[in-house]
Amino acid sequence: MKRAPVLLAAWIAAAGCGYSFGSGLDRHGVRTVALAVVGNETWYQRLEVELAAALARQLPASTDLVLAPRGAADATIYVVLTEARERTLVPGSRLDPVREGAFEAAASLRLVRRDGQVLVEQTLLDRAEFRDPIGEDLSSARAELVADLARKIALALGPGF
Repeated sequence: MKRAPVLLAAWIAAAGCGYSFGSGLDRHGVRTVALAVVGNETWYQRLEVELAAALARQLPASTDLVLAPRGAADATIYVVLTEARERTLVPGSRLDPVREGAFEAAASLRLVRRDGQVLVEQTLLDRAEFRDPIGEDLSSARAELVADLARKIALALGPGF
């Protein structure tokens, strides 16, 4: 069985190239996190619900953090959607007013340890474009934007935080 030495060599090479494994938050005593209700300061209803669901899926898949109830978690993640807007990039006709457009959003992220120390504080931006001629629309752009924001939040809690 030569697989074990090969895998070990790959792991050592990755570690030597600056890659690290895990979120790095365990150095700060954070292994479990609670996800507070996502806030929404925009006019787009239910965008916060979609982002919360995407975060609940993305965090365990992309980080070594374990979701826990708020009272039992080492830290709490607070996310607030602060801006969201639609933009027309290429106008269409009277019957088809938008040929290409975009949906943009900004979210603030705070990770607060149980003792009140703020470990991470960032503003994250994302933009998803859609093209009507190929079957995309504002709904597909919104879904892409939510997934991308959830991924960016998970990355913000990653090894280089």
